[in-house]
Formats: sequence, C-alpha cells, structure tokens
Amino acid sequence: MQLRSYQKSSIMSLREAFKTHKRVLFVLATGGGKSAVFTAIAQASKKRILILAHRKELIDQIQGHLGNYDTQRITVGMVQTIAKRGCETEPEFIIIDEAHHAVAGSWNKITERYPSAYVLGVTATPCRLDGKGLAAAFDVMVEGVKISELISMGYLCGAKTYASQHDLSKIKSVGGDYHNGQLMEYFNKSKITGDAITSWRKYANDVQTIVFCINIKHAEIVMGMFNCLGHKAAVISSKNSKEERAEIVDAFKTGRIKLLISVDIISEGFDVPECGAVILLRPTKSLSLYMQQVGRALRTSPGKSEAIILDHAGNCFRHGIATQDREWELTTERVKEASKKWDVKHCGNCYAIFPPSYDKCPECGHVIPPKPKEMKLVAGELVPIEEVELKKKEAKRELAGEKTLADWLAIAAQRGYNKGWAYHRFNARLRK
Repeated sequence: MQLRSYQKSSIMSLREAFKTHKRVLFVLATGGGKSAVFTAIAQASKKRILILAHRKELIDQIQGHLGNYDTQRITVGMVQTIAKRGCETEPEFIIIDEAHHAVAGSWNKITERYPSAYVLGVTATPCRLDGKGLAAAFDVMVEGVKISELISMGYLCGAKTYASQHDLSKIKSVGGDYHNGQLMEYFNKSKITGDAITSWRKYANDVQTIVFCINIKHAEIVMGMFNCLGHKAAVISSKNSKEERAEIVDAFKTGRIKLLISVDIISEGFDVPECGAVILLRPTKSLSLYMQQVGRALRTSPGKSEAIILDHAGNCFRHGIATQDREWELTTERVKEASKKWDVKHCGNCYAIFPPSYDKCPECGHVIPPKPKEMKLVAGELVPIEEVELKKKEAKRELAGEKTLADWLAIAAQRGYNKGWAYHRFNARLRK
C-alpha cells in the first residue's frame, strides 16, 4: 500500500519515540489509516512481532493490509486467544490495535507475559470509558494529523450534525455505560423511531445510512418501521453468520438496501465509504464508541461532499462535535481537564449542532440569542436569593410589551448582546 505523506511522517516520529521509550501510544483520527501505519512498521521491522486485536473484523482488516506476510515472524491474533495460549515464539515487538482497551485484564496479561517486548498501541480515541487516561499502559503519546487536517486534505469529508436531547438522569449505569434494558424501555417508543424516520427523510433521504441501535430487539423494530414505509433496511448483528454479514454488507454497498441497522457490529474496523449518513439511536457514555460510529460516515467517496449525522441519542451533547479537533492526554487528571472544554450550540429552528463560537446557525441562519449573564458565586459567599429572583423578574419584564427596533438595540447594548439578538427579537414579534 502506498503510504500518505503524513503517515510516513508519523512512522518517523514513532521511531524517534522508541529511541527513549519502550511503550508508545500512537493517536490518529478515525479514517486516517492507523492500520496502514502499523502494518508498514511491522513489514519493515526485523523483529518478531505480535499484532493484537479484539474483533474478528479487525483481524481480517489487518491481514488484508499485510498481504503476503511472513507468518513465522509476524503473528496476528485475537487478544482473548493469545491471553490463554500465548505465542509459539516470544515476541520482541507487540502492536495493539484499538489500544484504548489496553488496560483491561487480558491485554495486561499478554504484555506482562512478555516484559522485554517493545509495545506500540494505536487508537483514534486514547481514553477509557471510566474517564481515566492510558498512562498505566503507555509511557508517551505520539499524535498524527488532526481530524480537521484530514478533512482539509480531502481524506475525510466534513459533516452536518442534527440532534435532539433526552433526560437520561434516571437511567442507571452498568460497566460505566448506560443500562441497556432501561435504555431500551426509554427509546423503544414509536415517537422516537418516528422522529428518526422523519428526520432521515428530511435531511438524508435516499442516502446510504447506518443506524446504531441499543440491542437486537430494538434494531428489528426500527428495521420493521423503515421497511413498512418503503425504505429497504436490514439488521446486522451477532445473530448473523460471517457469510450472512458479508451478504448484507454487499447489499448495502451496492445500494440494494438503503439502511444498515447495526448492533455492536459496525463500529471499529468497518470501512464502507458508501455510507453517507448515520442515525444514532443508542446513547453512550463512551467517547470512543461515539467517535467510531460517526466515523463510519466520514469516509470520502465519489459524489459525497459531506456526511449527515442524525443524533437522536444526544451523544454530541455529551462528547462534542465529532469533527472538531481534540486535546488528547495520557494522565487521568489531564483527560478530565480536556473533557471539560467541550461545548456545543443547538439551533432551535433546524436542530443543527455547531461550535459555540457561532452567533447564528450555519445551516439555516437562525440567530442564537446569547445566554443571559448570571450572578457569579464565590465559595463561602452568601447571596440574597430574593434579590436574584427580583433581577430575573425585572429582566423578563424589560422584554415584555411592544418595542421598536431601536428599543431592542438599546436593550442589546445595555446587556452586552450583539445586534443580531435585537434583530431576531424584533422580527419574532412582527411574525406574531
């Protein structure tokens, strides 16, 4: 495979890192070609190499990149199998695909079994579900190009995101993520599925789309509703054999079905550039899962200018916009600090999601009124509650009644708002 220039630069950076460190983490955005980078390293090396992955689909993808490789020197194996049986020959260099899983028991068991081996981890999202960093598994992190650079270079396409919010505060967590049974009870409603179909028809009608659901029952219900309305859909899940999955994916690639309904199958390692949209119907606390799912639609293909993200799970409000650059860290403290920086704006007119720097929706032009300034509280300081409530009432009273454009501009100036807010208020009153 012909390596891209930034992939070659990444390989050089990794070689430099291994001169002073034994365990190196390589971070590259989904779609940037991580497999191409680490398989090129494996092929060029003279060491005995063990490449680990945790899904059969990833194993197949890695072997495809390697082509006709030396199986005596390079072993490609499932982490579960290698943890139980070990390797026939002791590896000198271990490569871990999707390395954000590398702190789990089976992965640790392997690296501890071969303590003298160098370790390269690769991932698009160097963070754990529990919010902790990966410093326990790696000494240093090397970052490849950012997602914005991949988009500007034409290797990924941009995206438009439309979303809705849900109050999931009463849903319990199991293993760090939402309880599937309770999610199913909440999301298995005809209104939510109906909204998903309506928004798909509005924003992504006839676009090849992958839908991410909570479980198989949920997926089959969603598939049934799409099919009943004349949109060809099929479920792909653990119930399908390898041959059945291949047939379903081929039908999707060739356009014989428009919607691929997935349950924990199509995320890591699945590459179908024909996918132009995703529908998120599974809320998750996992940033990695969210990024992997959205990443299915960001691959470029002829005729596709941008991806459509229909986030009915509200994941973008938890994790930010998928195409924004992120500040990755190794230590838990720095990970938590970086995660606090995410914020988005939500258009109340077309439901688009965009960065907080915008004062109007980039999709429909709707002006987003700024949030009213709130009284700042200092630790230990008591504030007069009645006074706060009185100020709120006065602020509301100031906005009531008939007003000219000049009146609205004066209020905007007094509150520190931009003029767009005043024009929006004035026009809204005219429409009533």
